[in-house]
Amino acid sequence: MGFGLGSRAAGWVTASMLLCVPASVQAQGTTDEREACTPDVFRLCSHYIPNADHIANCLQQAGPRLSPACHAVFYPPRTSARNIRATKRRYAPPPRRSIADDDDDD
Repeated sequence: MGFGLGSRAAGWVTASMLLCVPASVQAQGTTDEREACTPDVFRLCSHYIPNADHIANCLQQAGPRLSPACHAVFYPPRTSARNIRATKRRYAPPPRRSIADDDDDD
């Protein structure tokens, strides 16, 4: 029972695709992120397989043509300074001292 050319080719394509996931995705390293871009690699950048750098450039240049999941990997939503300030813990200001509370003997 030998493997036919079709299953070998599929194995090579799968192995190449896993090795060619964009460097930015590999740096983040999650399986979900790699899987998010796999269809886009085949749809938009298959002619660059197995060159990982070229695939990463291809996907980045594809920008708006990327699937929403892969687009989120390459272009994560930015957190604005306004949102960061809004999430900081706010402390009540110290109570003001009135002149009547002044214990100095002036």
